[in-house]
Amino acid sequence: MSEASRAATEVLAGEPGPAARRWLGPVVVIAAVLFVVDTLLVVSGITRSAFDVPVERTVQSLPWGPLTYWMTLTNVTGGLVQDLFGAAAVVAVFLWDRRAGWLLALGALGSLIDQVVKVSIGRHRPTADVVAILDPSNGYSYPSGHAVFFTWLWFMLAASLSPRIRPRWRAWLWGLAAALILLACIGRVWAGAHWPTDVIGGFLLGLAWSAFVLWLPQRWLPTPSRRWFRRRHADPLVAE
Repeated sequence: MSEASRAATEVLAGEPGPAARRWLGPVVVIAAVLFVVDTLLVVSGITRSAFDVPVERTVQSLPWGPLTYWMTLTNVTGGLVQDLFGAAAVVAVFLWDRRAGWLLALGALGSLIDQVVKVSIGRHRPTADVVAILDPSNGYSYPSGHAVFFTWLWFMLAASLSPRIRPRWRAWLWGLAAALILLACIGRVWAGAHWPTDVIGGFLLGLAWSAFVLWLPQRWLPTPSRRWFRRRHADPLVAE
């Protein structure tokens, strides 16, 4: 098995080893650099007319069919609802598996980074005179908090659940996570709540942070176990 295949197998299994970390490190750097580039382009203002407006109008004109129901569902999870949902997910997973809980808790820090960047950039959201606004939202626009949130949430859930399922289902689990992230990101553009570059930036930020969390040495995280405390077995020599 090649090193790339071994790395992919380790990531799909939710248990990244040395091979996976040699790939996750560059993923973190590449995603972070692309995020910085996207941020600089947004701050310069050149993306609005050349990219954001035409792409947003194209996305809104496409017939998404039943997918709009899922997009609408992800769009309503914003602000306080999103915070409570994320906190509930972290607590629920913590009760199920302490390692999985730590992964989600660390992933949630990505949303805090998003808020810092959002206030620093101060970009305004799309307006009704330019695109259709299906989901009026408050606050600044860049990067998309929904994109960051759903990226780390589904990324960490896939990494947390993978050790608990059969190997043949792991690729399907990660594929489902990728599809849900994609739909959540497109949904923000479809609803007119964000510019496309907002969503791209949010995804890159969420991906960089999630890959960084998985890149952390395994010894920093508890091993996959439903038990919070291990029983101490008596030493037979002492018992005698």
